[in-house]
Amino acid sequence: MKILLLAFLLTSALFAENVAFWQVQKVKSNDTLNIRSGSTHKSEKITSIPFNETCIKNYGCGKDIDLEAMMHMQEKDVKAFLDQAKEGWCYVGYKGEKGWVNKKYLKTSTKTCK
Repeated sequence: MKILLLAFLLTSALFAENVAFWQVQKVKSNDTLNIRSGSTHKSEKITSIPFNETCIKNYGCGKDIDLEAMMHMQEKDVKAFLDQAKEGWCYVGYKGEKGWVNKKYLKTSTKTCK
């Protein structure tokens, strides 16, 4: 099972969208973008991202997980990611928090981020 999971993740990582950082789009200046614990708008809110943020780490969208993210996850965390992963949702990192954001509010960042 572990070998199959690793093979799937490595293949997925190779085809993952090659975006290191996102920026927020389509969020009004008086609003924020929520990072959620799961890939649904009903999931618990973890934190908020300002409407004009330009450096949100991309760990993967849908079932495509970033290789860097995968290498820092325990097997149980990878399984949790795969259980939550849905098309149209991205797993992101922002100011030390990680969670899910609806992809329609993200676009490739035009800034240089670290």
